[in-house]
Amino acid sequence: MHDIRHSEDIRLLVNTFYDKIREDELLGPVFNERIAPQAWPAHLETMYKFWGLQLLGEKEYFGAPYAKHRTLPVDKPHFDRWMELWTATADELFSGPRISTAKVKAAAIAQVFLGKMRFERGIFD
Repeated sequence: MHDIRHSEDIRLLVNTFYDKIREDELLGPVFNERIAPQAWPAHLETMYKFWGLQLLGEKEYFGAPYAKHRTLPVDKPHFDRWMELWTATADELFSGPRISTAKVKAAAIAQVFLGKMRFERGIFD
């Protein structure tokens, strides 16, 4: 098993992860309600660029990801499951510093998104 080395590795990680998401009992309905079948290729392309920036320094992603997620009907169990699937996918495909970074960054993103969503909804516990 090797670490993430190039954009094809990012594509493999993202595709494998979102295949799991789409079939997941908790997360599948949320994603499939918001992303039409014909919109999945564009969503995946955005995710390749996002993770390419995060892990390889590729400067192809420009955006504000939280804005697109803020109205999703999700809470802590959804983020916990998202992280569970992300970590399992990362560990089954790769090993090394970059995939470790991918897991740390994903956990940080999940924490920030959940915190902002809960704050905006007036949930302060």
